[in-house]
Amino acid sequence: MSRAWVWAPVLAALAAPSVLASSDSTAAIPRLTRQVTAAVRAQRVEAPVAVNVTGASAELRRAVSTLLASQLASAGLAPVVLEAPTAEAAEAQARAQGARTLMRISLDIEGGELRARGDVLGTWVNFWSGRTPTRPARPAATVVETVPADAAVLALALEAGGTTPPVPTETPLQGIRLMGATLATLEHPLAALAAGDLDGDGREEVVALTEHDVSVFDASGRLIARKALEALPAASATTREPFGALAILPGPPRVAAWSTRHAHGELLALDKARGTLRTVGTVDQAPLGAVERGSFVPGQTAFAPTVTLAEGRSLTVPAPFTTASLEAQRMLFVHPDGSAAYYAHAGASPLRWSNLGAGSALGDLNGDGVPELITTSPQLAPSPDRVRVFATTGDDPGTHEPLWQGALPTGRALYVVTANLDGDKRHEVIVGLWKPDGTSELFLLRQGAP
Repeated sequence: MSRAWVWAPVLAALAAPSVLASSDSTAAIPRLTRQVTAAVRAQRVEAPVAVNVTGASAELRRAVSTLLASQLASAGLAPVVLEAPTAEAAEAQARAQGARTLMRISLDIEGGELRARGDVLGTWVNFWSGRTPTRPARPAATVVETVPADAAVLALALEAGGTTPPVPTETPLQGIRLMGATLATLEHPLAALAAGDLDGDGREEVVALTEHDVSVFDASGRLIARKALEALPAASATTREPFGALAILPGPPRVAAWSTRHAHGELLALDKARGTLRTVGTVDQAPLGAVERGSFVPGQTAFAPTVTLAEGRSLTVPAPFTTASLEAQRMLFVHPDGSAAYYAHAGASPLRWSNLGAGSALGDLNGDGVPELITTSPQLAPSPDRVRVFATTGDDPGTHEPLWQGALPTGRALYVVTANLDGDKRHEVIVGLWKPDGTSELFLLRQGAP
């Protein structure tokens, strides 16, 4: 069953032009290896240069070693890649292979960043040192380089056979272990976020709505289609903040998108071969899910409490809501005060949940068939904002310790969706952040080995 979510911020918007950031931004690993190479060259090192890269993931180590060796070779430094169990063993191997310089780099992923830390040293041994190998005075330097991690870095770090690098956590992990990286950026504040399989390949795409356009990204963060909404008529009463609704409709898959800047929304179909979204209809009710519909409160960043369900049945939520998450028959409606109404199934009485952030979603992260609650900080201006994961099998999750929590990059986390990006049973988490400079970021959290 297709899943869809609707998200709406409750804080003041950040002014910015409605232009999508370039989808051709430099990937994390090539960018990191260029920075490391520049740092090494600045030390006026002597070739050949031996390279020893360590870190938790064998796949990530090999990828960085390969690209780093290529960069050093282009710089005329005749690199030699070493596999050594310890730093001391790497130094001995470098001397044995005739290297004049050794670079030792350790990789880790922390707070959504890929970091390379280590040193550069000379390996030439003075003949008059006798049996005791002594290092020359130069080169001798530390190397510390950092770049934002991306989806490719996470895919390599979490490959089978590797050990999951450290994650930002403050509570014991109970089957949930997430690592984060930037998936994509936009130059305009988000108005809504959703995910669903638009091309029938079993992997879901991520859809982002701004006041002016709809963008579709694949699992690697690559922009595969975008549709401008400028041709739509303007709304008579709009909101000051970006606000809207997105849903993925089944049979055939379509995107239902409506920004409150416009008088109505559009139904869009993905033409993957041409990389376009084509209009196939209009939207006159706020799309809350595959079949669920609602209405905007005029001039406010909220939905009216009356919701239309399947077969025309009506549901009255206890109060207007800013966020809706629909997972199978479960329904979650988050109110502006941080409380929420949770329905275990259609027809059930609502349970009152508390302590939720504006970005909240239901999603099965560990593949056990029971969705977890993913929510952001309930504070008005947290620094940093955080994402928290709770079990939904008991009473109010907000009164319990989370299964997992971690800090997010700088920005306000106002949107959360879960998506099956790689076709397995476990869902990834996509967090939509408003950045201080007026841009937006889609931040990906992937499930690692428990």
